[in-house]
Amino acid sequence: MEIHGKLPPVYAKQIVSPGPAADKEAVEQARPVGQADQVVLSARAREMQAAHEAVTRMPDMDLDKVARIKARVQKGTYSVNAEQTAVRMLAESLLATP
Repeated sequence: MEIHGKLPPVYAKQIVSPGPAADKEAVEQARPVGQADQVVLSARAREMQAAHEAVTRMPDMDLDKVARIKARVQKGTYSVNAEQTAVRMLAESLLATP
């Protein structure tokens, strides 16, 4: 697409000058000393944050279950139901496809 003729002022190349506020000292002087920005979270946001922190602290796996299975494997009493495992694998693979 080609545009012929004069562009409207909105589309013309514009130059933006930083102005006096771009000076770091000027910005620091504009904010009163000791005043800081504040963020106020809603009750829902605080609940979400607490839930996220709780999940983050949890281990990635059930360590008690791992210990029980490990003990059964070492004793030779752990058995796997091959048919049940195959059914679950197929079900998960079918659910994972788009």
